[in-house]
Amino acid sequence: MMRVIISFLFLATAVVLFFVKTQPYLNDIKTLQLEKQEFGDALASSRELQTLRDKLLSQYNAISQDDRDRLNKLLPLQIDSSNLIVMFEEIVKAHGLLLKKVDLKESKQQSANFPVVLGAVSSPYKTINLTISVSGPYASILALFSDLDKSLRLVDVENISFSAATTDTYEFSITARTYSAPMADASLAAVNVGENENTRDVLSMLAKLKKIEIDLDFFNNEIFKNLVDFTCTLELPKEYGRTNPFAPF
Repeated sequence: MMRVIISFLFLATAVVLFFVKTQPYLNDIKTLQLEKQEFGDALASSRELQTLRDKLLSQYNAISQDDRDRLNKLLPLQIDSSNLIVMFEEIVKAHGLLLKKVDLKESKQQSANFPVVLGAVSSPYKTINLTISVSGPYASILALFSDLDKSLRLVDVENISFSAATTDTYEFSITARTYSAPMADASLAAVNVGENENTRDVLSMLAKLKKIEIDLDFFNNEIFKNLVDFTCTLELPKEYGRTNPFAPF
């Protein structure tokens, strides 16, 4: 009988010690195992991220500097209104036309209070609306449209209105659009896998890089190669006038 009681006491003591001492450690072990699994997944994702980053950087570095410059003019990161106006002025002047007006207006972004339209797809580009008024002979107007068609700077003509005169001089009003690409949130070179210790950050960056595709065949396309760069570089004069123009010589 005494042996049964002692055995029961040892069993009860073992159960109490298990729930009081051992159970918390088991919970900690399970938590650590989950964290180990998460870190393992993050490590695998970080390796995939680094491989993908190196692949994209290799493709990007394979693009010549000249092609990069042409691409930046095709779709610039920001609109330089002065250079854009000068470009139109030079094209119009080259065909003996008179440029009367150039209006530029950037399209407004949809506000947070504006109702969301189902099925609408947000554009990754900024749109700049153009209104150009020119006058001149009809043949010169056709030559102007030919230059806009082959211009390296993207210009989409949307609407054309004109008025005829008794002479071979016409008044044209052209409505068009041009575009710019907003700056990316982060460049490929800024991706440092070793500093991304947060699993969610690694997975988020990996998802972003998976959406990036670099089509190197685009730069070998004959259409891209044959586009003409009409952009002009504005340079400030090296010499300025007198500080006081009214001072005697």
